[in-house]
Amino acid sequence: MKLSLIFLLICPKCKNELKLSSSTFDNQKEIETGILTCINCKQGYPIINGIPRMLTDTTRQKKTWESFSYEWLHYNGQLGDEKKIFLEETQIAEKDWAGKLVLDAGCGMGRFTKVALELGAEVVAIDLSESILRTKELSKMYDRLHVLQTDLFSLPFREKIFDIIYSQGVLHHTPNPEKAFFNLTQLLRPGGILTVWVYGKAGGYKNFKTNPLKKEQLHFKKILFLVWLVVFIRGLISNILRKVTTKLPYPLLYCFCYPLAWLGRLPFIKYLTFSVHPNWKVRLQENFDWLSPEYQSHHTKEEVSSWFEQAGFSDLQILPHGFVPKVGIKGIKRQ
Repeated sequence: MKLSLIFLLICPKCKNELKLSSSTFDNQKEIETGILTCINCKQGYPIINGIPRMLTDTTRQKKTWESFSYEWLHYNGQLGDEKKIFLEETQIAEKDWAGKLVLDAGCGMGRFTKVALELGAEVVAIDLSESILRTKELSKMYDRLHVLQTDLFSLPFREKIFDIIYSQGVLHHTPNPEKAFFNLTQLLRPGGILTVWVYGKAGGYKNFKTNPLKKEQLHFKKILFLVWLVVFIRGLISNILRKVTTKLPYPLLYCFCYPLAWLGRLPFIKYLTFSVHPNWKVRLQENFDWLSPEYQSHHTKEEVSSWFEQAGFSDLQILPHGFVPKVGIKGIKRQ
């Protein structure tokens, strides 16, 4: 942990100042171990292996912690052209990252953290799970990285400090995505950018037919009602499967995802699985990602847009998606 991170932090319980004690430093002048203690409530938060562990309730979201720890510590590959995916899904231009203080809200193994760092941002990467150990490895290459363990319901940051906050594929894995969203908005400075994407759902056909499609997916407009029906059926299959899969031991579930990854290459049938990625290893990972977490919610663009509007955001941009809707929205916080 870099000493400069302390100036961004407050106690997640009572929102008061923290002081550092019992600290040791490594050869790179980073804090390797220590304790951050609240000057008000005296709650202590340990720094272990250079990572502040700022969880106020270690039992909350325990199964989420377990599933994502298993997933991201188990997987060693990439999930695609990370830079292309990142710029497309955040809807923020490449030139707009340099010099910005950025919060990666749900960093996983750091796949997008690395891209933001390469684009010149100073990044604070947070996650609930032990995947932060993978992200922390990036600090060997980038001195603009800060990593800490926390959750989206007890965030340990001062208000209005970040220039950009992104949360890609995370909010829908929390027990209350709307509350998690509003917690993030408090950390963004006026004029700052918030960009999120969450799992979409079929919803009503009236709203579904106004969803923006990628250029290469525009041919689906000819059979849009059929697409809506398939997405609806896929949602039902997902709900039924997850009643079982969320209770399975993770190694067993991982084995179950192998046949799903194979089905993901078959024409038409693949759209009833949970990944159609051309790389089977990525399909395997994405199917596990879909079926393992305790919490999984699905949203429409109208619902998520209303969150942005209620929180005082303008200039909303909605992400075009493929066959299955993925609700991605970017907004600017008004003064």
